[in-house]
Amino acid sequence: MTDTKRWRGLKDIVRDAVTHGTTAIERVHLETSRRPFAVLEQLPTLSKPVATIHQLHDTVVSTGYTSVRTVTAVVDRTLDTGLDLLEARTPAAEDDDRG
Repeated sequence: MTDTKRWRGLKDIVRDAVTHGTTAIERVHLETSRRPFAVLEQLPTLSKPVATIHQLHDTVVSTGYTSVRTVTAVVDRTLDTGLDLLEARTPAAEDDDRG
């Protein structure tokens, strides 16, 4: 296996960890914050303002996690391009998959 294939494998593992990790953490974050909002939304005088704040909170949280996943995807594509260029410049002898 060539060094660039190993780097690609490592890159893929890190990408998947960040992508799946942020999705899982986002889900827990939103579920955990839902509980106190649900309690406060039961109070008649606070119901509407808390519902608005809850919606704003969820939007900001989701946007933050989506941003992390978006940056991760851009970095992934950039690294793929860099590794493609590196492979193109590597002598054919390194393409031997015996290692």
